[in-house]
Amino acid sequence: MSLARGTERLESDRLVLRRVAPDDLPFFTRIHALPEVARYLYPEGRPRSAHETARWLRYTLASYERLALGYLAVVRKEDGALIGRCGLMDLVVESAEPEHGMRKGWFGREEAPAGVALTLECELGYTLDPAVWGHGFATEAACCVRDYARDVLRLAYAVSAILPENTRSRSVAERSGARGAGQMEVLGLAWDRYVWPLATGGETRLQPALGGTPA
Repeated sequence: MSLARGTERLESDRLVLRRVAPDDLPFFTRIHALPEVARYLYPEGRPRSAHETARWLRYTLASYERLALGYLAVVRKEDGALIGRCGLMDLVVESAEPEHGMRKGWFGREEAPAGVALTLECELGYTLDPAVWGHGFATEAACCVRDYARDVLRLAYAVSAILPENTRSRSVAERSGARGAGQMEVLGLAWDRYVWPLATGGETRLQPALGGTPA
């Protein structure tokens, strides 16, 4: 999630959310390789390699300008420690309800197939260092991004794709006002789809992208 012009960072009581920087690479390389983190993020729970994390960071930096989206670094105010990431990312889903099975989605519009009517959405995601789990930081960061998406970006809604066994992330979403809305298939896996209603009136119906396919 890129910060709007004139906004340098987001703040909550205990956290600062800023753009990810190249110097953050060692931290993200470490947490992406942790089995307890990877099991909920990647196919087959495979830890991400240093090369893959470097590629993720380059993609994140590029997404700020290309999509006005991207993860933000989560920094603890108390000691300035980087403790995770949270933000809005590109999620593409089939516009039409399938006759059989679950609606399919893709993390990033460049992964979506051609010739399929698609909807572009924003996924609200959060990943924190296990060392700080259990202190409410994920909920605080997610609510900070939720409020920014509603009050500044004026989004009608956001979504979160969460693996069913990821009880911690599901609890964060539920405590922060998101509600379960069925499942979707991404990367060959079934993900619980949580919807964060942001607009007045709670309108969260899928809206097709201009032209029916992503730009």
